[in-house]
Order: sequence, then C-alpha cells, then structure tokens
Amino acid sequence: MSERVTKTEITPSVKRRVAASVFIVAFAFGLNITGILPVLGILNEKYQQYGTSAVQLLQTIMYLLLIVGSLMVGWMTTKISKKNITLLGLLIVGCCGVLPFFMESFAVLLIARIVIGFGYGIMGPMNTAIISEFFPPEERAGYMGLHVVGMGIGTMVGNLFGGMLAGIGYRYFYLVYLIAFAALLGVKAVLIETPPAQVEKASDLKLNKMVFVISFASFVHTLFINAYNTNIGIYITQNITEDPSMTGVVTAVNAAFALLVGMFFAKISGFFKTYTLTFSIFAAAVGYGVILFVPGMAGIYIASALCGVSLSCFMAIGSYLISISVEQEAVAKASGMFSIIGGIGGLIAPIFLGNAAKLLGENSARNQFVISFAGMLIFGVIVWIASANKAKKEKNQ
Repeated sequence: MSERVTKTEITPSVKRRVAASVFIVAFAFGLNITGILPVLGILNEKYQQYGTSAVQLLQTIMYLLLIVGSLMVGWMTTKISKKNITLLGLLIVGCCGVLPFFMESFAVLLIARIVIGFGYGIMGPMNTAIISEFFPPEERAGYMGLHVVGMGIGTMVGNLFGGMLAGIGYRYFYLVYLIAFAALLGVKAVLIETPPAQVEKASDLKLNKMVFVISFASFVHTLFINAYNTNIGIYITQNITEDPSMTGVVTAVNAAFALLVGMFFAKISGFFKTYTLTFSIFAAAVGYGVILFVPGMAGIYIASALCGVSLSCFMAIGSYLISISVEQEAVAKASGMFSIIGGIGGLIAPIFLGNAAKLLGENSARNQFVISFAGMLIFGVIVWIASANKAKKEKNQ
C-alpha cells in the first residue's frame, strides 16, 4: 500500500524526504537545459544538409510536446498522484534520451527530441506543486532554491559528463540520459505519495491574471535566453575550437552559477525583493553584452555565468510567484501554464531569432546574440518600471 500523509503529519523526517525528492527531480530536469548542447556543434556539421536552423531546432523542438504535457498536468493531478506523474515523466525522459545512442539518424533524433518534451512537460510542474502541498508560503523560497540547485547540478553534471562521453564518440553523449532512470528509482524510494487533487473536475482549478502575467514574462525570457542555449556550442565550434569537451566545460560554468543562485536564492530574493525578476532579466542582458564586446574565451565564460544566473533566478522567482498566486490545489495547473507559455517561447526561439538575425545581414550566432541583448535589455527596463510601480503601490498601502 502506498504511504500517504496529510498536512498535519509534516514531520522533520517527511520534510527531509520531500526535500530529497525535490532535489532528485530537479537534478534530472536539469537535463532539459543540457538537451544536446555539448554535441550541437558536431550535429551542425554532421547534418549540415538540413541547415543550422533545423539543427538548432533539435534543442528546442521538445517544447512542442512539453506544452502538451504541461497543458494536461492540471487534469492529470485530479486523476493520478503527483508521485506517479513524476515517475512517468522520468521514464519518458530516460527512454527518449538514450534512444539516439542505439539508432543513428536525424529522423530518430528528431522524434526522440519531440517526445522527450512530454516527459519534461508533466514532470516540470511537479516540484512546484509538491513544494506548495507540503510547505507554507513563507518556507517555499528556500525549497524553490533547492529546486534550482538540483537543476544546476543536474545540468552541470549533464554537460560535463555528456561532454566527456562525446569525446569518446558523439553518440555516447546520449548515455548521459541514464541519469533519468537513476532519478526514477530515487523518487520511487523517497517521495511520499499523496492523493490526487480533491476537486470535482479539473475546471475547478482556477487561475488568475497574475499567473498569465508571470507566464508571459516566461515566454519573453525563454525566447531570448535560448539564444545562449542554441548558439553557444556553434559559436565555440566556429570561432574557438572544435573540441566538444570545451562546450561541455562552458555550459558547466553556466550550470555552476545557476547552482550558486539556487543555493542563495532565499537571500537573493530577500535582497532584491520586488526587483528579483528584474535582476534575473538584466543578468542575461549583461551576459549577451559581454559575449559581444569581450573577445575570446573570457567573454564566453563570463556570459555563460551570467546567463546561468539569469535562468536560475528567473525560474526560481517565477515558480515562487506562481505558487503564491493561486490556491494550493491549482498550483500544478498554474505551474503547467507557466511551462506552456514559456515553452512556446522556447519552441519559436530558433525561428524567431534566426529570422531576426537575418535582418542584421545573416543568421549567425553573433547576430542572434545581438538580437537577444537588445530584447533582454528592453524587457528588463519594462519589468523594472512595472516592479517600481508595484513597490510604490505597496509602500502607499
């Protein structure tokens, strides 16, 4: 029989088990950021007949079914326990992740990258929902930080280990997705199962305006942050070195700084308060500026660090704001909406950025960085003004 608890039974032992589960799920979810980044430059050369935009799309095409999975997750939580939804997501990620190791073709890789999105789509919102179920709002920031820490470590391990495996042969990179199977066993062992959401129908899980505002911010941020994810490997391969392990090291720097933000997110959000979201956006803008104006690997390392800070901080503050914007039973659905709208930004990013870059002369990594620098800067100013108005209203109340 499954072990179940109620909110009145949240003991220190239960908190530790939930925290361990949050970390494990986030660790595996970090592979979402890794994607195929360490071998993207190699794939661009191998499948050059399909064009750079098509190869870049392999990194973000998973958003297609991520959106579908996130759309379904609210309904799923009324039928299936959060634990079983998480386990299903991990199983899909593991199977789709390792499949290209055994079957080498662009078509198989494309299908695997599409279907893996469904796994991420249903497991992605679960940590926010689980944290909201077990912890009151005043305790959630720390656990959101733990989620980001797990993602950061998972991405860092995925990038470094994946880069090392790619050094043997690029197809060996896909074995890094065995991490998802290990995470599945860990979650099965430690996560306490709770009943599905107690509502008569999924439509009873109401969302509000704030959910859509935060989700739209996720759309814009994801749209521009993907310039780093889809171009850094190609940029390094074309301008620095063709060694895939170097891309792994650079993206590991990205993940390491994301990790640091997660570790200290409670303090960061306490310091910036209303302006935490603004800070997360400006960090990326500065990062893109650095890669454009600081030559060589120095600029790449600094930009990677700042983009890691941006992504980590944005995801943590976004998830926190979502968790306090709706009733606890609706958090999974709200988090799913956050993933859906953000996912649309990721899905269209290569197409949008590629066409925008052509306006500057050609669809190059550098031109996509220019577009993203301008986009993040403008977006940051808009959010800063909105945050200032909010802070002013709160002060006058």
